[in-house]
Amino acid sequence: MLEVKHMKKYYGKNRGIERVGFKINKGEIYGLIGPNGSGKTTTIRIILGLLSLDAGEMYIDGKALPKHLNDMKHRIGYLPGEINLYPGMRISKFLKYNRSFYRNYSIEYEKELCEYLDVDMKKRFKELSMGNRKKVGIIQALVHRPDLLILDEPTNGLDPLLQKNLYTLVEKERERGCAILFSSHNLTEVERLSDRVGIIKDGVLIKEMPINQLSDYTQKVITVYGLKDEKRFENFEHIKSTNGAKAFQIKKKEIKGFLTALNQTDFSDVQIRNPTLEETFMAFYDRGEN
Repeated sequence: MLEVKHMKKYYGKNRGIERVGFKINKGEIYGLIGPNGSGKTTTIRIILGLLSLDAGEMYIDGKALPKHLNDMKHRIGYLPGEINLYPGMRISKFLKYNRSFYRNYSIEYEKELCEYLDVDMKKRFKELSMGNRKKVGIIQALVHRPDLLILDEPTNGLDPLLQKNLYTLVEKERERGCAILFSSHNLTEVERLSDRVGIIKDGVLIKEMPINQLSDYTQKVITVYGLKDEKRFENFEHIKSTNGAKAFQIKKKEIKGFLTALNQTDFSDVQIRNPTLEETFMAFYDRGEN
């Protein structure tokens, strides 16, 4: 469905992206993951024709982009990370305006989405919270039943209930046969939705894998206080020691073994937490992928 090859974009002498390439088939969700500034949004904006490409190739169903982009736009749905629309316009008027852009627009489906997401059609955009603006963005991205759905940090500004609703809608699009590309720095979100993932670092796609391999990189930070027998933990990744506390970064598949070893020695307290974004992505980068 969507294929990009050797994508390259520079801003003057500064690299935006380089050597980015992947393929997404119909009915597949591809997660593009990396910290802020890694090149996710640049990649998406190039595919959508919002930025020009310095080098590389892009295709939708074998038709080259941006040459055939105008013919393909009615088949694409796009949800940006931030929704900025006309402040004084009512939602009902915006959705009416939105209908003119697509060939397969369904007013019945529009009503269904508005009811499902609990959207007040009478309100103006300037009256909406971030989450409610995002609801309108979700509707305009899905209402024409696109063949290619592109989501850029889709859960930014969403409460847990709305996140769940969005996940349900995305799963329905996948079942319908839609090819889906979404960018995220949330590994839990990626694990929940994706079939495959690509990890992007400093504008370069450094690793691509099926989702079941992501657990090799998923980690917890376990801090142990008053640890007596430190030699028992030499085979586990130690990241820092402060004031009598030792912190370890433990792979998901190693957690059981670590806790078993911990249960066999003396300590005063233990804390288990998810790693920060920086700690999480260093798990990829420190393996020397490039």
